[in-house]
Amino acid sequence: MKYLITEQQYKLIRRESDIKSRIDNLLIMAKHQNDLHYVPLEHLLLHIAENVAVSIANETNLDNDEYITFRNQIKQYIRTNFYEHIKDYWESNKR
Repeated sequence: MKYLITEQQYKLIRRESDIKSRIDNLLIMAKHQNDLHYVPLEHLLLHIAENVAVSIANETNLDNDEYITFRNQIKQYIRTNFYEHIKDYWESNKR
């Protein structure tokens, strides 16, 4: 089976290891602050997606609509592709 990858998807796929690293850092920070006991999973997911998306988008030289589009794509990419990863970490550390 062949997959077609658009240029926009490639921008995200090539940053996947950086995205995962940033997610893991935020999860570890939340665990050390005992935030995992009180934060619902959906709120944690939205917070992490927002934080990582903004930090990565800020490192680019994109302006205006391109910046917003790229930031939103990263958010959606995290919510879609890292949901299980974040959920597993949340479930194993909320006790």
